Amino acid sequence: MVRYIVLGFFIIGLFSCVPVNQLTDAKKRAENLQDENLLLKDKNRELEVDNNELDGQIVQLQKRYEDLKKKVDGLQDERDKLQYENEQLRQNQKELEERISILKDGSSEEISKLLNELQDLQEDLQEREDRVYQAEEELKKREVELAKAQTELEAQQQQLTNAEQALAEQQARLMELENALNNQKEAVTELKDKLNNALRGFYDQGLSVNERNGKVYVSLEENLLFKTGSYSVDPAGQKALESLSEVLAANPDINIMVEGHTDDVPLNGSGQIKDNWDLSVMRATAVTKIILNSAEIDPSRITAAGRSKYVPLEDAQTADARRKNRRTEIILTPDLSEIFDIIQTN
Repeated sequence: MVRYIVLGFFIIGLFSCVPVNQLTDAKKRAENLQDENLLLKDKNRELEVDNNELDGQIVQLQKRYEDLKKKVDGLQDERDKLQYENEQLRQNQKELEERISILKDGSSEEISKLLNELQDLQEDLQEREDRVYQAEEELKKREVELAKAQTELEAQQQQLTNAEQALAEQQARLMELENALNNQKEAVTELKDKLNNALRGFYDQGLSVNERNGKVYVSLEENLLFKTGSYSVDPAGQKALESLSEVLAANPDINIMVEGHTDDVPLNGSGQIKDNWDLSVMRATAVTKIILNSAEIDPSRITAAGRSKYVPLEDAQTADARRKNRRTEIILTPDLSEIFDIIQTN
């Protein structure tokens, strides 16, 4: 009967590993936030460079626009001057024609002189009218260039506005992510301090608290929790887990992963525990149950997993290295929903 009960615990332990993949995926996304933060900073620098280049282009376009404007104004003044001079010539021509009309009855020499003057005046008038026409054509050409320059300037200004808006959005997103990451770091530091205070009395018994990759690791050596080859938690280990449970109950936003680890010495049992996989799973499950039974903790926050010999702290084939590898790690991760919401929103 006992054998079937143990087998049932073993099966539960195995199935408890099912959500590990989902949680691992979420953790990996959280660990990659620092990389995304750096990428956003690089993007910020690129946008700032683009903005500076656009500013330079706009300054050049504005100078070109002002030069064209001055040329157009000059051509308009020259056209107005030529039109005024033409009007004066027409007036002179009219006066000469009147004089010729009056002098028709006079000497042919005087009439011939006046006709020559009139012809010279008409030629001068034609030349000036040609110059007015050329000035008007040049003015039209310059006005087209001016309009084109104005369009280019407006397009560049709009591009600059869009780039500045994109830069502002990137900076806002970067600031939001940095604030969320800082909040996570503060939560991890605060949790570590609380655990240090609560578990200080167990440090000389094989318990340690460390911070790695934005998570807090509570590591308990085998001699604090179990006898060799057993998955029943010793009284001293139960007290440590009870103290830990009080901190976890007071911090409901912390996710909990309990991992059982063994050394690389093969375990070939024929009873309830057949190998290191069985032992690591059963130990993780036993620790999980004590944590849940010691305080009001939502079971959905906690995951139990057996890692066997495959995640050692040290690779040396020594007694001391194997002792360190035989451990139970309780990995505590702050709630990452705020950071995930920022990523999904953007």
